[in-house]
Amino acid sequence: MNEMTVRVDHGTGGSWEIALSDQREPLVCKTLEEASSVAYRYAANRLPCELVVCDAYHRVLRHELINVGAGPR
Repeated sequence: MNEMTVRVDHGTGGSWEIALSDQREPLVCKTLEEASSVAYRYAANRLPCELVVCDAYHRVLRHELINVGAGPR
């Protein structure tokens, strides 16, 4: 299975970054709440997908496999 990954992590200057495994540049959000919401929407559109949300200390707050069975076989 070729699974995509969407990861939210604390960035520089207090921002939050959303890293997509199929893109080079991360998306930047002002708050963790905003970044988590945007990341979930990206993950839902890239099936199957692993969603990982970390806090400012890089601890995993959420780890979810989204629609694992929905991908190509």
